[in-house]
Amino acid sequence: MRGLVAALVTGITLALAPLTSQAQAPESVYELAFTDLQQKPAALDTYRGKVLLLNFWATWCPPCVREMPSMERLQQRFPAGELAVVAVNVGENKDTIDRFLQRLESPLGFRILLDESGSAFTELGIPGLPMTFLYNRHGNLVESHAGGDDWDSDARVEQIEALLEQP
Repeated sequence: MRGLVAALVTGITLALAPLTSQAQAPESVYELAFTDLQQKPAALDTYRGKVLLLNFWATWCPPCVREMPSMERLQQRFPAGELAVVAVNVGENKDTIDRFLQRLESPLGFRILLDESGSAFTELGIPGLPMTFLYNRHGNLVESHAGGDDWDSDARVEQIEALLEQP
């Protein structure tokens, strides 16, 4: 039985491994532009000089919704001037997002942006949701992560702290 479980875990891991490498982060994260919840243009160049956790999600995606509280706790742990958590909703409109946000137990302290048409999602070759990109202060990609995560885990906090210590 243990052998079967080990084989299943290995198979699933190998099947999901390509997902991380398939997504293609943009040459410059600052080139990406979206709309905000007020339907105004929102460019990521406002986050220059900050560590940026850029998450792509949807309201219908259970892992996306599950990881949001940990992203909120991560954002609260660091000053906004140092770490920016930005969640880009893919393929849904402002009304859908507004209804979703109203149902949450507590408000989110990080920025929500919209990719209603899914153009950035497609351009980046994102294989599925959630998909998260972590950038250093210079806009260089540090990590691409496919699937949900516990963003305020000790390991993630240490990773962010190490990035913040870099010039």
